[in-house]
Amino acid sequence: MIIRQNLKIDSGDNVFLSGAIFKPEINDIHNNQSVIICHGMPSYKNNARDSDTNRVEEISYIDLAEWFALEGITTIIFNFRGTGESGGNFHYMGWVQDLNAVIDWLLAGNYVHPDKICLLGSSLGAAVAIYVTAHRKEIAGIVSFASPAIMSVMENPEHSLNRYRRMGIIRDYEFPVSLQDWAAEPQELDPSKWVGLVHPRPLLLLHGTEDTVVDPIALQILQDCSGTETQSRLIPGVKHRFRSEPEVMQISIEWLKNLFI
Repeated sequence: MIIRQNLKIDSGDNVFLSGAIFKPEINDIHNNQSVIICHGMPSYKNNARDSDTNRVEEISYIDLAEWFALEGITTIIFNFRGTGESGGNFHYMGWVQDLNAVIDWLLAGNYVHPDKICLLGSSLGAAVAIYVTAHRKEIAGIVSFASPAIMSVMENPEHSLNRYRRMGIIRDYEFPVSLQDWAAEPQELDPSKWVGLVHPRPLLLLHGTEDTVVDPIALQILQDCSGTETQSRLIPGVKHRFRSEPEVMQISIEWLKNLFI
């Protein structure tokens, strides 16, 4: 039996995040490890909800969290600002602020061992997880799937802004206050600058050979920037979407389970 608790986490800036924590039935906080799952950029409007318009066969985040919890890992899923039922408008460093808020919430509660908190990020969520891990020593380990390696200032911020409005992840007409500052945020997040600071915490880099969204060469770049002790796997036949790839999910679970043995 899995114990689920819905969450509403204050991320500051009058932004509240929607999420849930899934706990194993036997929850020994002195030994129990946890993982916070960080989703990537939405591919369609209202992406966090089940939708018949999504043609990619994948499991839901709820099913994914329950799977992890059944393996004995307390799991948090949540929507970054601008997505799903969470408030706010999308911006890169806002997602960093959101993940920090979730970590703070978990540390403040009596849910898990404070030295066994891990992150699992996919695509942009992986880039955010790398950045946050580099800045927070509380994180014990990280799984990164399909992270970009190099991020820079947006070349055409007006185009990106209009696209994100159509996607529904920027909701307020007056946002952003400064287009220039908003467009510069990807450069600050750039994983190649921060992945080396994850050490000595364990890091697993995963990428699929058939990823057409983020070039698989990103895996080698991050490996080179992170150091020789980082584990990495380029997985044949795997594409970009984490929840569509059972092999990647299984690899992630097994790696996390073995982390504290």
